[in-house]
Amino acid sequence: MFLLPFHLIGCSHEQSDVDAVGRLRILPAELPVQLEALRAVGIPAVVVSTCHRTELYWWGDHDPSAWFDALLVERGVSDVQLDRKHADLAVRHLFAVSAGMCSARFGEPEILGQVRRAWSTSRDLGATNALLDSVFRHAVDAARHIRAAIGSQANASLGVRVHEALLELVATQRAESSSPDDAEAPCRVLVIGAGDAARTVVAALTHAPGETELVVRVTSRTDSRAAVLAYAHGLSHVAWSARDHAIAASDVVIFAAHSTTPIVTSVQARALLRDGNTTPIWIDLGVPPNVGNAADLPDAVQYVDLDWLALFSGDVHGTSDVTARAQIALQRELARFAGVMHRRQVGARLALLEQRAVDAARAAFDSHALAAGDSPNVEHAADAMARRVTRLLLRELTALSA
Repeated sequence: MFLLPFHLIGCSHEQSDVDAVGRLRILPAELPVQLEALRAVGIPAVVVSTCHRTELYWWGDHDPSAWFDALLVERGVSDVQLDRKHADLAVRHLFAVSAGMCSARFGEPEILGQVRRAWSTSRDLGATNALLDSVFRHAVDAARHIRAAIGSQANASLGVRVHEALLELVATQRAESSSPDDAEAPCRVLVIGAGDAARTVVAALTHAPGETELVVRVTSRTDSRAAVLAYAHGLSHVAWSARDHAIAASDVVIFAAHSTTPIVTSVQARALLRDGNTTPIWIDLGVPPNVGNAADLPDAVQYVDLDWLALFSGDVHGTSDVTARAQIALQRELARFAGVMHRRQVGARLALLEQRAVDAARAAFDSHALAAGDSPNVEHAADAMARRVTRLLLRELTALSA
C-alpha cells in the first residue's frame, strides 16, 4: 500500500446504465473548458471520457465533487452510481482501466489510446503537474506490460465465442426450418465494423473450423478500413452506402462497430427486412448497443447482445486463465510502481538528510573551533562532528526503514 494524494471520481458501464453514462461523455472539443474550470481552482486533473465511462483523476487535497455534480446537472443525468477511489486503490483502478481489464470486452486495446490522449490533452493544456504526469506515465507503461502478459487471447476469446454462438444459433434455426435446402445453403454473414472487435470476429469466422459454410463480408463507416480488413482474410467488403441492402440480404449480421449512436433502429429494421431475409440473426457487440430500441425489433429477428453471449459462453470477459494472467501482471505492475514511489520518497529524504548533516557538521566544527580560540583542536572538532552526524544518520535511517 502507498499513500498518495491521488484520487478519482466517476461512473462507468460497470455500475450504471450505459445510456446514462453515454450522456455524460465529454467530447474532445469540450475538454479545454472543463479542464480550465479545474485548473482555475488549483486542481491538477485528467478527464477520461468515453462512451461507457467518464472519470476525473486528480492530485492533491482538493475535492472536485462540485465539478462532477455540475456535469451531472448540465447533462440532465441523475440515475448513475458514482465511484470514488483514493491513493493505491485509485492507482490500481487506473492501471486496470488502461489495460482494458474494466472494459465490456475484456482486454480491448482501444481504451489505452483513449487514456493516453486524455492525459496528453490535459498536459498540453497545462492542467496537470509532474506528480500526476508520473502516475499516468506509469499507467500507460503498465497497460502495455499487462497486455503483453495476457497475449492475444484477450481479444481472441470474443471472436471464438461469437463464432461458437453463431454456429449454434444457425444450426438451431435450420433444424427448425421446413425447407431441406436451408441445411445445405451457405450462411451469409455481414460484419459491421473494422476495429478490434470486428477484427477478432472476422479472424475467428474465417479460420476456425465449423460444419456450416460461412460467406463473410465486411462493411464499415470508413470504406478503406473495411477493404483492408476484408483483404487480409480473403473476403469481400461492402461500401457503407450499400449497407442497408447488405443487411437485408444477410442471414447473420454481427454489429461490432465503435459508435455512440445506433447504426440501425427498430423502425429502420422493419423497412430493411420488408423485402429481404425475414428471419435474420443479429449479434450486437456494441457498447453502447449498435441496434437501437432492440426490444421493438420485428419478432422474426433473433437478436442477441453481450449479455446473452455471457450467459451462452459462461464469461464473455475472457477465460479464467486470461483473467488470472492479467491479475498477476497487474499486481506486478503495482509493486513496481510502489517501488518507484518509495525510492523517490527515500531520495527526497536523503537529500534533506544530506543538508541537515552538512549543517550539523558546520555547527559542530564552528563551536569547537570557537572554543579553542586561535589554536583550534582540529582532531577533537572532527571527532565531535563525526559523532553528531552519525547520530543524525542513525535516527533518519531508522525512520526510513520503519
